Amino acid sequence: VFFHPEDAHGLRLEQEQKIAEVYHACCQSGHELLLEVILPATMPRSDELYLRAISRFYNLGIYPDWWKLPPLSAEGWTALSEIIARRDPHCRGVVILGLDAPAEQLRADFKAAAGQALVKGFAVGRTPFGDASRAWLKHDIDDAQLVARIRDNYLQLIAWWRERGHA
Repeated sequence: VFFHPEDAHGLRLEQEQKIAEVYHACCQSGHELLLEVILPATMPRSDELYLRAISRFYNLGIYPDWWKLPPLSAEGWTALSEIIARRDPHCRGVVILGLDAPAEQLRADFKAAAGQALVKGFAVGRTPFGDASRAWLKHDIDDAQLVARIRDNYLQLIAWWRERGHA
């Protein structure tokens, strides 16, 4: 969801109501909820604003099984881990989303999350396949080259995730 704690009051209430409906539907059906939160690019972005958004959802009684969040600083991950430990000890974890970041940026972002037990992995799409797909669409590479590039990009991200270090 594109959500900002400083969204216009009416918009924020509408979004919160819809998210609450989805959360309650998941609770009733036995499905897990992964809640992806993205602050709109047209508004200020910071770790503190993400922490406020997550705290707001908890204040509303929304407890997703999983969070999917953009990369935070090392301090931001620590603060988030403290919020989740205090508010939702049953949370299964957090996965990092990429927002089409350059691969080298994700490498640094992975390192910032090192040692955070709640950060379980990453779920990125455009970073590994974006450039390769654009080259394929322009007929600069063939199908086999497309597959090889995407594979190699994912393998590199996996290697960086594994080398990020642990506490």
